[in-house]
Amino acid sequence: MRVFFSLFCLPKFGNTEQEFEDAFFPTKEGEKEGQVLRFAVADGTTEGILSGKWAEILVKTFCRQIKKDVNFQYYVEKCCKHWLIYEKKYIEFREKQNKPIQWFEEPLLQAGAFSTFLGFTLIDSGNSYGSWEAIALGDTCLFQVRGEDLITKFPIQQPSEFNDRPSLVSSKSHNDKKESDALKTNGKLQCDDRFYIMTDALACWFLKEYESGKSPWQTIRKFLTNDHQPKFNEWISDLRSNKHIRNDDVTLIHISIEG
Repeated sequence: MRVFFSLFCLPKFGNTEQEFEDAFFPTKEGEKEGQVLRFAVADGTTEGILSGKWAEILVKTFCRQIKKDVNFQYYVEKCCKHWLIYEKKYIEFREKQNKPIQWFEEPLLQAGAFSTFLGFTLIDSGNSYGSWEAIALGDTCLFQVRGEDLITKFPIQQPSEFNDRPSLVSSKSHNDKKESDALKTNGKLQCDDRFYIMTDALACWFLKEYESGKSPWQTIRKFLTNDHQPKFNEWISDLRSNKHIRNDDVTLIHISIEG
């Protein structure tokens, strides 16, 4: 199986790239080929400290899984172990910089970091039709477009479902997210299918456009050029200025199935 994918990201207005708390993997766009291909997007929240790093751990760990089937509980436990290693190194780094953890930061470290998560797997079945699987916790979304028809919306179905309290994955050992907490779906592949994975602010815009009878994927396709990021940034800035999209970090992965 061969796919081509493009990546788009932009921090919320007023924030620097260093303050960007979304994460995605792979981090370099282009072509990928193989029997099992994975993509992931996570949206770290401001509720915890270092949530951007936690989101990064979630997406990297998922995409580097060897087994085709992913047990969500085992996967989260593995991510939490990676977090403990990172947390220890972070504390040591702060001490070496003569900037030790302050008293007001300690409760945040104890509480852990939080993020939404969506993992997407493409599977080559060895015939003309492959398959795909997705697993999600929170409001990062996946959309599948075939021709000019939106045939999959996951896990959010309509704009009214977005709220300020999405389900989150925690980095701490008290994490109680089990396999049953994660939502799963799957489907079949056809040549020229397109998939869009995006964090909540853009996903909400996408669904609002669709509900109003428009084809938001056509707008996104305009940015699939060699130098797409500046044009994408300008478009998102315009949406924010006109209150069509919430001021939040934005991440988008566009994946097309090649013949």
